[in-house]
Amino acid sequence: MKDFIAKDGYLSLIILSLIFIFVWIFYSFSILLLALIVICIFLFRAPKRELACSDEKAIFAPIDGRVAKIENIHHKDLGECVEITIKNALYDAGNFNTPFAMSIIDIRLRHGLFLCSELKSAKMMNERAFILAKVKENKTIALRIYAGSFDRKLKLDNISHDLKAGDRMGFLINGSISLLLPKDTRIHIGLNDEIKAGSLLGYFA
Repeated sequence: MKDFIAKDGYLSLIILSLIFIFVWIFYSFSILLLALIVICIFLFRAPKRELACSDEKAIFAPIDGRVAKIENIHHKDLGECVEITIKNALYDAGNFNTPFAMSIIDIRLRHGLFLCSELKSAKMMNERAFILAKVKENKTIALRIYAGSFDRKLKLDNISHDLKAGDRMGFLINGSISLLLPKDTRIHIGLNDEIKAGSLLGYFA
């Protein structure tokens, strides 16, 4: 099951399955409970995603979704940088992985609400994580991870200091991830592109 279902969905799937079996044995077959089990399997599915290439300078999509924003910004920790935001919809697979090899400097987790990501206040009020890290050639990057309205807790895996590209970082049901990259990054995707985890976003200069 671990190769097909994300571990974040184990508890929900086990509870629903036990209730379904109990109801079937002592009452009758429940189409509603069976439908809930199928929905649970769909939401927590974990398809295997291969990295698009083996280039050490490559930047990969951390999660399935749509490219919602590409813009130049100024960040207090990074200075001038490029922000790429990927929104993960309810129908997208929710496993998220490291977009490149990196050494983590700091992780800041902010507990909050689980509002619809379309609301302007969601980025300020939703539960979120900020990860600051170093990549090759001593470049500093950051990841912003936002929980969505169907997430009930933003939980990161036990992340080690040094991560390889494609290592699992956690799970989102319908959140978003922003990559804050050096301003000289070469970007190979466009706004509103539908992408899969592991697909190529661009290259470090």
